[in-house]
Amino acid sequence: MRLMITSKDRRAVAEICGNRCAFPECNQELMIDDTTFIGELASIEAFSEGGPRYNPEKTPRELSSPENFLLLCPNHHKMVDRMAEQYTTQWLREARAAHLETIKAAIQKGTPQPEVKLSPNVEISLKEAAKLWESSKENSSEEYWQQLFQQCPMVLAQLFPQSMIQIGRKSYVGGKSLDNSGGNLVDFVYANTKTNNVVLVEIKTPKTKLLGKLYRQNAYAISEELTGSIVQVLNYKESLLKEYYSLSKGTTPFSAFSPKCVVIAGAVENEMDTPIKMKSYELFRNDCSRVEIVAYDELFDKVQSVIDMTGGAEPIRIEPTPFTKQVCCQLERGRIQTIFQEARKREARRGPYYRGIG
Repeated sequence: MRLMITSKDRRAVAEICGNRCAFPECNQELMIDDTTFIGELASIEAFSEGGPRYNPEKTPRELSSPENFLLLCPNHHKMVDRMAEQYTTQWLREARAAHLETIKAAIQKGTPQPEVKLSPNVEISLKEAAKLWESSKENSSEEYWQQLFQQCPMVLAQLFPQSMIQIGRKSYVGGKSLDNSGGNLVDFVYANTKTNNVVLVEIKTPKTKLLGKLYRQNAYAISEELTGSIVQVLNYKESLLKEYYSLSKGTTPFSAFSPKCVVIAGAVENEMDTPIKMKSYELFRNDCSRVEIVAYDELFDKVQSVIDMTGGAEPIRIEPTPFTKQVCCQLERGRIQTIFQEARKREARRGPYYRGIG
């Protein structure tokens, strides 16, 4: 069973935490410029068996209440969940209470708290992307998802703890032979807006299998599709580093200081129906220190959470809108055309989000 927390409660948790990380002595502001909200809701007691600090005696209603959550930055969220033996239920409740007292005292003193609001362009495109996700979960066309992420680059930007922009799609990262054949094209390249350091993103589809066959009674193998994607993006990274000096002479400046790699593939809700499957998947991806693996439903849960916590909450209807129907018809006819046309007009007034490398 998956956790269901209302948009109103998500927003309430973010507000009472002052839109800052509640981990002791962190206090990081979680709104990056006006384009990315990096705050994450961390559950004190996990909603499902096998999760950190799971308590079978608690009811779903208790576990989905705002009192069971605190707002953390991505780094501290990962830390408290991976080290659940150290960051116990009691420890997190005490940290939450202390943080709320700090925020309350600051408000009483008149100390201004960070404003959390997405720019109109980003909010519009994130909402449209969330609607398309709900109506297109079964779409197995990789080109469809590449087009969506190209037209709404801030979807993938929500994954990063820094301010990032998309600077390339199907970008050449080296690898051609002497006869000018071959070459490596990574799906997307994002760059830090302050340092220009890049992130390489390889995408598959929500239908990509994450797990293979049962290997032993208590373990599943990882699918060939997922392991192949990991090797592929690492190959792109190696190629980029080898040919950095020639590639960096292009029109788009960028840096490559041990660039991060991300693979977007599969959907947790499609496969992780037993504790053994979930454990096998999490053990594998948590040990992949050089590649971050994110499932599609996790990505769009993050998008919806950002919409909720930044004050842009709207019910996401499952029924296709005229907009999504138009996109689906275009895809069926084999002519993937422009999506988010109105959003792009607004974005054009601000300037483009992305440019091609080289």
